[in-house]
Amino acid sequence: MLLSDLRYVFRTLRKSPVFAAAAILTMALAIGATTAIFSVVDTVLIRPLPYRAPDRLMQVAEKNDRLNIPTFSSSVLNYLSWKEYNHSFEDLGAAGFASYALSGRGDPEQFLGGPITPSFLPVLGIAPVLGRGFREGEDRPGNDAVVMISEGLWKRRFGGDPAIIGSHIAVDGIDRSVVGIAPPALQLLSPGDIWVPLTLNLGQQLRLNHVITTFGRLHPGVTQQQAQAEMDVVARLVGSEYPEVKDWGIRLISLRDSIVPDSLRNALVVLFAAVGLVLLIGCANVANLLLSRATARQKEIAVRTALGASRGRLVGLLLIESLVLSISGGLTGVLGALASLRIMNRMLPAGVLPIEVEPNSTVLLFAVCVTVVTGLLFGLAPSWSAARTDLASVLKQAGRGAVGGHRLIVRHSLVAVELALATVLLIGAGLLAQSLLRLQRVQLGFRPDGVLSFQLAPPLSRYPAARRWLFYRDLIQKLNALPGVEGTGISSGIPFGAGAYTRSPLRPDGRSMLPAGGSLPIDWRAVSPGYFRVMGIPILAGREFTEHDDANAPTVVILSRETAHKFWGTEDPVGKTITRPADPNTHFTVVGVAGDVRHTSLNDAFPAVYYSAAYRQWPTMDFVVRTGGKPEALLPGVRQIIHDTDPELPLASVRTMEGWVSNSAAQPRLNAVLVAIFAGIALTIAAVGVYGVLAYAVNQRTREIGLRLALGAQRSGVLRWIVGQGMMVACAGILVGLAGAFALSRALGTLLFGIEPHDPWTFGVSAGALLLIALAACLVPARRASNVDPMVALRDD
Repeated sequence: MLLSDLRYVFRTLRKSPVFAAAAILTMALAIGATTAIFSVVDTVLIRPLPYRAPDRLMQVAEKNDRLNIPTFSSSVLNYLSWKEYNHSFEDLGAAGFASYALSGRGDPEQFLGGPITPSFLPVLGIAPVLGRGFREGEDRPGNDAVVMISEGLWKRRFGGDPAIIGSHIAVDGIDRSVVGIAPPALQLLSPGDIWVPLTLNLGQQLRLNHVITTFGRLHPGVTQQQAQAEMDVVARLVGSEYPEVKDWGIRLISLRDSIVPDSLRNALVVLFAAVGLVLLIGCANVANLLLSRATARQKEIAVRTALGASRGRLVGLLLIESLVLSISGGLTGVLGALASLRIMNRMLPAGVLPIEVEPNSTVLLFAVCVTVVTGLLFGLAPSWSAARTDLASVLKQAGRGAVGGHRLIVRHSLVAVELALATVLLIGAGLLAQSLLRLQRVQLGFRPDGVLSFQLAPPLSRYPAARRWLFYRDLIQKLNALPGVEGTGISSGIPFGAGAYTRSPLRPDGRSMLPAGGSLPIDWRAVSPGYFRVMGIPILAGREFTEHDDANAPTVVILSRETAHKFWGTEDPVGKTITRPADPNTHFTVVGVAGDVRHTSLNDAFPAVYYSAAYRQWPTMDFVVRTGGKPEALLPGVRQIIHDTDPELPLASVRTMEGWVSNSAAQPRLNAVLVAIFAGIALTIAAVGVYGVLAYAVNQRTREIGLRLALGAQRSGVLRWIVGQGMMVACAGILVGLAGAFALSRALGTLLFGIEPHDPWTFGVSAGALLLIALAACLVPARRASNVDPMVALRDD
């Protein structure tokens, strides 16, 4: 019986190719979009992380309530104290961040990575792909000439040769023995391709030098709340022993929360809700198509009933048809979702998603469930309605096309629901699009056009601290001599780049806007003379750094306008001094005030302080080179100068400043684009729904319209009548959608910038656009109705 029904369904669908194509395409779009977004949600928020018992893993971070720092990295000395004093964790492990130059066996390359403790992999519960991890004792000076590399680097640069274990490679000019191939899971918590032991040279560490990220594995049965209570006691104990850290506490963060930022979590929830609306709109639209098809098949169903078919048999037959449509659309949609995910993984900038999206059996099971459920959802009501056909009335009408009032009400209701859901989506898309536009128009505080950036990390083995500034200064002079170069500067971290972004408490000396002895966390950078001019950052007071501000001169700094305002209000800050609590004996003289710059976020410009790069440098420094032409054209000359200066020194993170700025808006851009796509799909489906209902009504009421015209009705009146019917349904749906959007738009608040969730302009324009689309969908069947020939319409009578 099932095979017979399937053959019949396929035969009837072949006879109605337009109907079948419309239904399948609608469900393919809806199910495909839902499956793609669920794949991302599953990967980022649901799927277990690739570690042993990941629910017992915690990030052990520092915090400072007095300075309003909720989460901060750890210091090595505090990490060692925590290991000694706590009883909640089986063990703790830590990782730093660094950049390494790999030379030999090919061209030199720069790779991210970092120092990690020997306990790091065991704490995470992961093992090397090949070889071993670091051993205890290899974290002591003199015993640390070992290295682990990533599986990707091993395969790409060394051809996946197992003989790499035990061989030696040059990392930052130091000969190191490769002891292991790190598992991919390590890169999630310590991004990069090269790892060395975290050297515990205690004599060179400061408790306020926050340079590592710490993770711990809880003992079985210990909850996060219990561990937090104990670590609060540990923090007070460490603070009583070492007064410089008495204001620093400990915050435990679950592993997933430490990996997935709140902004990404909120965005995924919004996107998943958006595709859910698209799926509901698709179901409503296909249900409308099936209702229309069931009405056209009333005579067939009546004949089947007269020949003895039961109501259950008819419902089953029609449900099989809806499931065939849903499964066909689901298969098409899943194939499209898999293709779109592959494209997304290749095209998304690094950092937008913490984990590469890989669909698995859970995603396929979800797609199967969605396909079956939607098939039943949009097929049940039409099937049941069709099976309840009145045999006598249908046969009496002899196929004249009488319209069942209850079916028309159901179809109108479905269209209203489609428009209501489309209204919510369109308003959400409008809010996100406006937010993106305002982000892109925000005042950055610098000029990104015409600037090429790249990173260099001269290894300490060849460039000790005393030589580094001389190397940078000479290189700046060589780059300035290139044709077309207007200036060159260096910084420990350029805006939105891949450099160092760190924050340090600072306090003004003497009278200030802060309480006595108070300090504030301030972002800091080390920059060279000419950096502000190259980046187009204005100097508002005082001066820029000069060649005389070197390591032998008195220590000087330049503050951002926001920093100066927080310290001294409207007073002139030039000539005043500040200190770092970590080094209270060194006083820095303010020689200038620079404009505020959005360094890490388009949403806000954080207070900043700039040190002279001659006095203070970071292991990896960013170069910025300005030109009046295309910055990419400078790259060959830049590479040649670097090669001539040091053939073993690779360039890294080569990109224009405009590219960095564009990447900074990648996530809000993705949010806006996806919701706009979903809204576009929803609008198309809803417009087709409006058109379908009116076209169906006109077709079924052709005799009535012809009679009205024959009795003297004006064609313009018929046009207004049909359009009025459609617009009443549209207005009802849009009004409900406006109310729903008003109630739900607050959920978008965390994703918006510079616009209120209840922005009246967005609501008004969205409603107006939907009304115009609905009007256009109404006009086509209305014009056809007004052009009906009364003689043709009444010929049957």
